[in-house]
Amino acid sequence: MEKSFRQSMRWLHTYSGLIVGWLLFAVFVTGTSSYYRDEINLWMKPELHKSKPSEKTLDIAQKKALEVFEKSNNLYVTLPNSRSNVISMFYQENSKNREKEIKQKRVSENKTSQRKKKGKRVFKYYDASTAEEIKPRETLGGNFLYRFHFELYNIPRFTARWIVGIATMSMLVAIITGIIIHKRIFKDIFVFRPKKGVRSWMDLHILPAVAALPFHIMITYSGLVLFMRLMMPWAMDTAYNGDFREYREDINKLQTKSLQKDTLRKMDNKVKKIDKSPLEPAITQESLKKILNQASIHWPDNIGGFTLSKERKQVIVEVRPKKASTIFSSKFEREALKYDGKTAKLISKNIPPSSNSIIINTHTALGSLHMARFADSTLRFIFFICGLSGVVLAGSGLILWIEKRKKKYEKKKSFGFWLVEKLNLGTIVGIFIAIGVYFIANRIIPAFEENRQSLEINAFFLAWLFSYIHAFLRDTKKAWIEQLIAATLIFIFIPIINIITTAKSFDTFINRDSLHFYFDLYFIISAAIFALASYILFKRAKRSLQC
Repeated sequence: MEKSFRQSMRWLHTYSGLIVGWLLFAVFVTGTSSYYRDEINLWMKPELHKSKPSEKTLDIAQKKALEVFEKSNNLYVTLPNSRSNVISMFYQENSKNREKEIKQKRVSENKTSQRKKKGKRVFKYYDASTAEEIKPRETLGGNFLYRFHFELYNIPRFTARWIVGIATMSMLVAIITGIIIHKRIFKDIFVFRPKKGVRSWMDLHILPAVAALPFHIMITYSGLVLFMRLMMPWAMDTAYNGDFREYREDINKLQTKSLQKDTLRKMDNKVKKIDKSPLEPAITQESLKKILNQASIHWPDNIGGFTLSKERKQVIVEVRPKKASTIFSSKFEREALKYDGKTAKLISKNIPPSSNSIIINTHTALGSLHMARFADSTLRFIFFICGLSGVVLAGSGLILWIEKRKKKYEKKKSFGFWLVEKLNLGTIVGIFIAIGVYFIANRIIPAFEENRQSLEINAFFLAWLFSYIHAFLRDTKKAWIEQLIAATLIFIFIPIINIITTAKSFDTFINRDSLHFYFDLYFIISAAIFALASYILFKRAKRSLQC
């Protein structure tokens, strides 16, 4: 009975990982990259690199915020931090201004109705020393990789999330069954036997699996929790008749700690629904400066940004820290201080968790762990390394399936075996080639080319498609070597093209910020890994010809 059970688990482990393995590999690669989404965004907008934070930064942010605030009811300001060197602002244009634009342009009815409600989304960037407005090139940057890892691309959002959700569930099954079938799992973590064929691939599969096992369980389970309302909507649909807004309002009530804050939220919600008239902002630079000085006492050297909102005939200023001090901070429930913009009096103070609900706090904590919202640079790097271990885990599992069956199908042809071989190559090497081409496209496409954002994404998918086509047309052994060489050349070329296109002189090259250094180092290390892999495969192919 025990043997039969373990055999069943082995079969389930194999095929729960294989069937969605290619998608999981792509999700792991893009998801791991997303830990440095802000840094990728900054690297892919070289126009922003000239900005340097100074003593004037806060004054510049205040002045520009009040100027821009006239165009919107809500303005989100982010100050320079360890991951960005510019003052960035985001707002949605007032609905009346936007309606005039929409009447002049014919767009689809659905999009038009949404834009009338929300207004046009506008991003602005300012030099943190000179207050000069910087207009960077149009690019999705790291946001494209981030979105791809849970929404794919050009697929309806609902469908794409279901696909990724099912793959994530399969990953959880593969992890649980993997723990069950490996009796020596913790002993084998200290063993790696190179040049042993299948045994080596098994060791390479087990090593990252066990070394980062808590991370793999956390990242997979928390991913499913984030898809909870999508994959298990029946309780909410039954209790609220599918009204998500009412559900969200009740969640907000549970997250409320004081009656004052609950009342404020209710009034805010009424304003958003009823009061849409443009208001004269009751705030000055002096009062805003006073508010930020008060917040600095609470968070010394840790002011991350602030939000200006027109609410109930007054302006509310919400100040937030650079770093979340708790894993209970989320998009809906974040650490913040709210002030009256005119009097500079503190209205409310929110230090998560503000809810007594264990369920809500657990959900928030898992979401924060998944996205590493609270992580400093060291912890973020640890998360990144754990993510890379997941990439190795998924990739080695796909190759292990081939290695175990290679002898069996060397003489006996099998379409399934051939298909898995080709898909492995196109996925494992292809996605890295695609990402490399995506970075190169960012530099070689003219900065203000029309639709350059789409051109970058098209370059990504065309490179990936070419990798699959090459894999299917060429002999598999030769194709692996050729694609790894291509990946090596691409990643070596990225730092070179970056220097050529961004360093206007030797001085600018020498005085580049650390962001360039770390990216160049990553590209060079990646190129070295691809070169080493191609060299090993070349030597193996040469030996097999001599035998």
